[in-house]
Amino acid sequence: MSALPDLSTAVRACGSDLFQSALRAALCDYLAAERSGVVQYSRFAVPHYLISDHVPEEEVDFYLAGAYRFDPFFRCWREHRESGVLQLIALRDVAGRVGENARDYSQRFQPKTGMADEIALLCPKIGGAVDNYFFMRDTPFRPDEVQVLSSLFPTIRALHDLNQRLLLTRLGDSQLPASGFPEFDCFVIDDANGRQGFASTNWQQIIGQDLALSEAVARARSAAPGEPERVGDVRVVSEQLGADFPPAPNGRITFVVRRPPASSSLVLSEVVEQLFQDRLTEREISICKLALRGFPSASIAEQLGIAVGTVKNHRKSIYRKLDITSERELFLLLLNSIGARD
Repeated sequence: MSALPDLSTAVRACGSDLFQSALRAALCDYLAAERSGVVQYSRFAVPHYLISDHVPEEEVDFYLAGAYRFDPFFRCWREHRESGVLQLIALRDVAGRVGENARDYSQRFQPKTGMADEIALLCPKIGGAVDNYFFMRDTPFRPDEVQVLSSLFPTIRALHDLNQRLLLTRLGDSQLPASGFPEFDCFVIDDANGRQGFASTNWQQIIGQDLALSEAVARARSAAPGEPERVGDVRVVSEQLGADFPPAPNGRITFVVRRPPASSSLVLSEVVEQLFQDRLTEREISICKLALRGFPSASIAEQLGIAVGTVKNHRKSIYRKLDITSERELFLLLLNSIGARD
């Protein structure tokens, strides 16, 4: 492994639709990661994979179906607006809900990937979202690797920011269809005087065709930056652009996000408690919490100070009360329940 990531290809690709792939590849090579990608976290919509490399499609579907709500990286950004370099193993030692989420994620969700550790580089982007450059490996990342990435993060973030500014500056160029945002979101850029400078194809197709949506756009433009206006499941959000934004200094960018809304992040133990509090005994709920974290009966017995046979008897009682026959079905009950939560 080289002493530093080779970012030369990413630098040359800055301002093109090849940049994020080049940056991901450079960091992936440096870390010798088995899996990597870029996923956008939004305040108003379900996460969206911009790039995935060696991430099985079923894992992507599982994540987007609801597992993202247990993702500690998602929680760090969504609730604490954290950016920078985060490591899953390190997050497990953090006190509070973030640490609990990281432990749950490592025990229940991470084993499904076959990976031992994950690193996230959270780079904020225009419009209030963040791009997570993530890397997974079947061995833990070393402290020196994390330290190198942390020291380089200001440079990586500056490149990421410059790339998006260049992309948005060149949007009028028909040869450059990429914007850095999910292709089905739509947006418009206005200058400081409110004159439209650029409107995506989707924007031109839907704005003006729906009165309620047009009114929501007008409200968002006059509201506090980042405060969403809702029309059904559609979110409209408008952000001020800085004086150094070349296409529209001191202008405004307004998004219409038509993806399903992102639900709040969750803690596994709290979901289990609420899901089964009227159906199972306190002891059975304790066993469910540990079983859903991936612990076998012997480990559950040791943690609760009871016999393995007692745990097995409780499992039979749990399955009977819930009308299921296996731990897999118990897990599916959990996943199905989170879809109905706000």
